[in-house]
Amino acid sequence: MKLSFSLPYLSHHSHYLIGSDILRAELKTVLEDVHEIASQGNPDFFDAFYETFTIDDSRQLREMHGVRPVHSSGKKIFIISMDGITIEAQNALLKLLEEPAEYAYFFLIIPSGHLLLPTVKSRMIPIETASEKETTGEGEKFLKLSVAKRLDMIKGLLDDISKEKKTKQHAIQLLHDIEAALYTRKGVAKAAAALRALDIAKKYSSDRAPSLKMLLESVALSV
Repeated sequence: MKLSFSLPYLSHHSHYLIGSDILRAELKTVLEDVHEIASQGNPDFFDAFYETFTIDDSRQLREMHGVRPVHSSGKKIFIISMDGITIEAQNALLKLLEEPAEYAYFFLIIPSGHLLLPTVKSRMIPIETASEKETTGEGEKFLKLSVAKRLDMIKGLLDDISKEKKTKQHAIQLLHDIEAALYTRKGVAKAAAALRALDIAKKYSSDRAPSLKMLLESVALSV
């Protein structure tokens, strides 16, 4: 497996990675090969994906964190991959991420750094990945379309999501790609209004039940 990041040291207890759920497999490989932490058959290794990470999930995580590792000298690993996370869930995680037990290591995998509150990000160390620097090219394609064609593109994406051919992650990735294309085309100053619309869309796309249609159509009319 070709890895998109490295993790030579476990010097911090809370990390986040920007990318898709594919990073989960990479992270497990790194922890096993570099740090000799087994993921299979290890009761101290928690690994899960959430479409939207909620306050109930935060509470469950805190409860699991409070149980000492089965192995007295071991580490407890928590890999949490998600398409979105609510503000309430993040607020519930603040103290846990700031003062984790000496045996606990948290890794959050999220599609965009915009989904995390500044207070949460300040308590975590980012792990830079190659995928974080890449875009799919869909953002530039979107900007070149007329408003009518953009709305058609959105309808097709939402149809695929409803048929489970794609996930909410694809909608979030499209927003990320549009933002990157706007920066390249216009720069921050000239694209300020459009970037504000994108920030709002990205923020609300992580809610428990976002209206992706309304958010994406708002962006289509604003950029």
